[in-house]
Amino acid sequence: MRFCLLLVLLVFPLSRALAESNAYPTGLDLIKRCHALEQVTREDETPDAETLEDYGYCLGFVVGYVSGFAARDAVGAEGMFCAPPDTTIGDFVRAIQSWLVEHPNGLEKMGAYVALQALQAKYPCSQR
Repeated sequence: MRFCLLLVLLVFPLSRALAESNAYPTGLDLIKRCHALEQVTREDETPDAETLEDYGYCLGFVVGYVSGFAARDAVGAEGMFCAPPDTTIGDFVRAIQSWLVEHPNGLEKMGAYVALQALQAKYPCSQR
């Protein structure tokens, strides 16, 4: 329980910083950060704060990436949205949060479905 609380406390500030970032992770970022998965699962070591941050980042990225493909595959071509090239991660986060405020029935739905609905509403492809 303490580990989960620590993980949340470490990942929350990171997620806020990433939301305001324009950068997407590179392969180098992923190999560095995802190495933390092996370090955290070792029972003989207590991970430091940086390792826990990398662990949360890697899991968040991979879950998000896989969920995106699952959402797209579930609806085919209808699973597209068309954001401008200068859209930041923070813009995506704000779009999802705004959509959920306007559509509280989405609070209990699968995150991938909610994100797709929100991003399609904010960035429809028909406007391009």
